[in-house]
Amino acid sequence: MARLLFFMFYLMVAQSAAAAGIVACGGDSGWPPSSYFGPPQHNNARPVLGYSPDVLHMVLTSSTFRPEFVLLPFRRCLSLAEQGRQVQVVMGATFSAERARQFLFSRHYLHLRPALFLWPGAAPALPLCGLVGFNYAPFGVKPDEVDEGSSSYLLVMKKMQAGRCRGFAEYAEVGRGLQLLGLLGEDGGRLQARLLPGLVPVPLHFMVSRAYPDAAVLLRQIDRQLEQMDRNGQLDALLARHQAVAQ
Repeated sequence: MARLLFFMFYLMVAQSAAAAGIVACGGDSGWPPSSYFGPPQHNNARPVLGYSPDVLHMVLTSSTFRPEFVLLPFRRCLSLAEQGRQVQVVMGATFSAERARQFLFSRHYLHLRPALFLWPGAAPALPLCGLVGFNYAPFGVKPDEVDEGSSSYLLVMKKMQAGRCRGFAEYAEVGRGLQLLGLLGEDGGRLQARLLPGLVPVPLHFMVSRAYPDAAVLLRQIDRQLEQMDRNGQLDALLARHQAVAQ
């Protein structure tokens, strides 16, 4: 009997240890349909909603990884994920050679179209406003053309209203989601969207920290399930639901 109890206790401990908790982060300025804060709950906590958390949850359901989701200032999200201890995954990330030195990239699970959102009547010579830590390379704009000093789109809007910049570069789907969810403030609807010509839709990935000991195992699980979801149409169906919510 003692041996049986010991074996049962050992099995429970092994099963508990096998379940690996991971944390995935995104930017706290809101980035629909990828990720954004939902309405406050009864305890004033704001749940993390969006296509990216739902996809990651689905691809890890059959694994021992158990994801949690946080939205942080994006530079802090990247910094914590590089270390791989408190945060292991970045959601909705674009590829760059610099990032690839610190992260493993999953296969893509979303495509977005680069665009400009312009303040009506702003002088064309003014720079664009931007977010700290955002990757503007896919938009074809030079670093000196973007004032990247803002931590949120509400601050970007204030700079545009003050005449300090003419607009911002963002993906058409994200910018439209920001407008519809009211995340650009009362004047967000005044912005004029313009697709950037000659640029193809940009793929988004999950980035897994190279510093996380189980990074390779986690990436294989994500990629294997993403391929299956893409093949059977689950990704398209899930994205359609999230776009319908935003509208």
